[in-house]
Amino acid sequence: MKKIGLQFPSGKYTLPVIALLVLVAVYAAIRLMQVDLPEEPMRISLVVENSGSERWNQYFLGIEQAASDKSVEVSTVVTGYFSDETTRDLLVTSEYMNGANAVITKTEPEAGSVCDEIIKELSLEYGGVITGRRVALLLGSEYDSFSNEVGELLTQKIESAGGEILWQKNAPCNVSSLLKKSKRTDIIIALDDDSLSQAAAYISAKKNDKRKIIGIGCSPNAIYYLDRGVIDSLLVPDHFTLGYESLLAAVDGENFSKLSPEIKVVHPDEVYEKENEKLLFP
Repeated sequence: MKKIGLQFPSGKYTLPVIALLVLVAVYAAIRLMQVDLPEEPMRISLVVENSGSERWNQYFLGIEQAASDKSVEVSTVVTGYFSDETTRDLLVTSEYMNGANAVITKTEPEAGSVCDEIIKELSLEYGGVITGRRVALLLGSEYDSFSNEVGELLTQKIESAGGEILWQKNAPCNVSSLLKKSKRTDIIIALDDDSLSQAAAYISAKKNDKRKIIGIGCSPNAIYYLDRGVIDSLLVPDHFTLGYESLLAAVDGENFSKLSPEIKVVHPDEVYEKENEKLLFP
């Protein structure tokens, strides 16, 4: 039987054919290597004001959970309180220039509904009568459009109901010093989680200080002082779900800024109710 073997052409075509075969082999090897190489994970950055604050604990937990589920790489930009409206925008632009596929910034609840809930809680504290009540407002930073809008709405409604806004202050501020100098205050309304915790710590240390505290927050300190009865009403945003859904939206290329956290009012005796535990301790 005649044996059939691989034969290379002879003569002037030998070297070109061999070179072509080498190129084909190299290309095939490269393709095989490309198949085996894992794709780079999607990179997402977080830009939020005062990123080191405990107010973000649940929000970050939600984002981290979604990032794990979607195999996404997430990093948080270290920030303090923003000094003006352009600070955040510059940070966002910088993250995109450094290769981020998406940049998440925090969204807020609807200011009008938050204001209505606070007015409702304020009325409940005093049997529906706000007339003559003296209120101190602790707001977020001057850049925090959400808390400043809620503050404006509250001022209008409290004053129209016969109450008085003794003073209002933006964060960061010396909360203890402010409260020490304003003992005529009947109630403290805090729209900044850090300021809320500072106010609660001050009132807790003063056994004879009976001022009421209503605030918005979900940090461990806020929940601690709610549980102890120092905070009378806590408006709790569902930051865990907001963080989770924000990351999913960013991964899918959707507009996460349209998302808004649900808000629930929790009182001291309601902390360990089943539904509230899920919200406060996700």
